[in-house]
Amino acid sequence: MNDISSIPVPATANDLHSHLVAENEIKRLLYMVPRRKNNATVLQFIASQAGVGTSSITREFAAVAGGDMGISTLILSLDESTALTDEGLAQKYHLSPTLLSSPDADPPGPDWVRFRMVRDSTLTFAMTAVDQQKHPIDWIAQIQTWRSCFDLILIDAPPLRQSYLGVALASQVDASIIIIGAEDTNKSDAKDLIFRIEELKGNIIGAILNKRRHHIPKALYNLPI
Repeated sequence: MNDISSIPVPATANDLHSHLVAENEIKRLLYMVPRRKNNATVLQFIASQAGVGTSSITREFAAVAGGDMGISTLILSLDESTALTDEGLAQKYHLSPTLLSSPDADPPGPDWVRFRMVRDSTLTFAMTAVDQQKHPIDWIAQIQTWRSCFDLILIDAPPLRQSYLGVALASQVDASIIIIGAEDTNKSDAKDLIFRIEELKGNIIGAILNKRRHHIPKALYNLPI
């Protein structure tokens, strides 16, 4: 997979399509996730370090769920180091800023949470409205409240090296997916992240290897043996 940051942000089109992960693979996983009425499934995407594409992979799943499949989906961006502007949010998740709008009725939440919807989709973003860190208990309470408002909640968690927040939430979500950067993530760092999540009784359903580079030309992989 390549980093989605290399893909230009569309000027006007609602480009809710997956670019890094095959849509049929995302759909297959989402169809396997139990759907419960008035009780959203919560999936968390988390890595040990920054720069391995956690936000890009979260965006891929949201594009398929909230775009093609029409599932009422919330992306919760937990990067509390920066209060994202609409332009920053659009750039981070590969969207045109003109497609972001305030919901007609905000989901329940405190004044330090800001919501944005993507027009012509069932996708909503939630993020901090101010530059401040919140206690995990605050986020846990909000996630539990939002379960009744959406069918699917995707958490774009900060990396372990930056914040312990994602690990602290691991036992409160239905499943975590580990993002591993090929040639970037050390084996010991990945094992440490897995250990910390499992230590808190979190459920890890798999890992995604991102940014793999083919040092051998890809065509050679398809040659008959």
